[in-house]
Amino acid sequence: MITYIASIDVGTTNTKINLFTHNYQLIDTIKAGYQRINNQNDLHEMDFEEIWQIVKDGLRLLINQYEIEELEIILTTAMHSVQLLDQDFNLFGQTITWADRRGCELLPQLSKSEKEEVYQRTGTPIHSMNPYIKLLSIYKPDMKIASIKDLLFYRLTGEWSIDLSNASSSGLLNLATLVWDQELLTQLGLSVEDLPKIRPVNYVVTTFHKSLQIPIKVIIGTSDGVSSNYIFNDLDHHAVLSIGTSHAVRIVDDSPSINVTLNNFSYAIDANHYLIGLASNNGADILAWACDVFKTNFDELNQICIDRSVDQAVFVPYINGERAPIWQDSARGSLLNLTRNASRESILYAIILGMLFNIKVNITNLGDLVSFDKLGLVGGVTQMTGLTQLIADVLNKELYIPQIENAETMGTIHLVHNVLSKGKYAVVQPNVEATKLLEVLFAQYLNELN
Repeated sequence: MITYIASIDVGTTNTKINLFTHNYQLIDTIKAGYQRINNQNDLHEMDFEEIWQIVKDGLRLLINQYEIEELEIILTTAMHSVQLLDQDFNLFGQTITWADRRGCELLPQLSKSEKEEVYQRTGTPIHSMNPYIKLLSIYKPDMKIASIKDLLFYRLTGEWSIDLSNASSSGLLNLATLVWDQELLTQLGLSVEDLPKIRPVNYVVTTFHKSLQIPIKVIIGTSDGVSSNYIFNDLDHHAVLSIGTSHAVRIVDDSPSINVTLNNFSYAIDANHYLIGLASNNGADILAWACDVFKTNFDELNQICIDRSVDQAVFVPYINGERAPIWQDSARGSLLNLTRNASRESILYAIILGMLFNIKVNITNLGDLVSFDKLGLVGGVTQMTGLTQLIADVLNKELYIPQIENAETMGTIHLVHNVLSKGKYAVVQPNVEATKLLEVLFAQYLNELN
């Protein structure tokens, strides 16, 4: 009987391994950031060998420390990564993340009807974050197309497979048939053999891993976006707001939903469940940028959320370009309506509000696609109580914040093990009077935006 579960979460800035008992009690956590990241100009690359080394070293450390004789491994990975391979599975170049802008130069060459047709077939917005768009620019003949998920699964099991949810976010999956889209493969010069096999999220391979020197049971798992939503699987009619460097709001529904105006994503989890949502380039990176420019820190920003020093300034938060809601890579941020009365604190508050008003637009648009009445919140911002109250007030919604350690990896465990557990949440209620004032400020923001 397997007594330990290692849940591996590979993101774009770090990899985390959480070790659980068989009944999901957290024992230990290993987290390592990446040293070999290339974020120069429009490039955003990682070194897969560094990721693999972190995973191997972390697993070995846990196996030795806890004298583990048999281990279950569950995988969660970031979406939209691309890694070229030669026919012998050797890496060709670096691992490209969603933020890499290669391929954006080709977007103007695609007609509006072409973009809409491909989007409606795949459910992946036609934007530089889409691996299909990147491949139009970078693909070389006789190469295989991999991602972090299937490469990691291959290194652990010897089998080249990808879970359905990550395949769906590649821009190459046909949403109606749930297989690789033959028309897109032909356009790129690919065959089905150049891509990994698509598997259900609970697909398992059991093997003896020579490097780890123990039997392992590897469950292919899902994506970070899907995992975030399944943290809250005991809540009805809920969406989840995830605020990291970027932000996304997502909901799981029983049918795909595609809107060519909103350009939302719609990714298959299985034949009866779809992850629907909107993602922005601008999340807590806005706060990190403000800390750098104004020589402040997150503690002061949290206090500013409490004090709420209001002036006339309006901040448009597109400092990283933007996906939803405007889908303009070339968009730029701006600070408007500055007066002589503006203070350092009021400007910082305007910057925070600009970030949150942008989130409010995306949440409103998602609600127009799929209705929901509860909102889960995940990300490092949950540690800032002043900010979480401000988020509740701006959105005028109850926020459910998980109170378990390392909640972000529990979602995949809930999904692949079909576990419905009663969650422990801190619930943040919106303040009615504060919400009224913020609605006025939101209207001013929309007016400046337009």
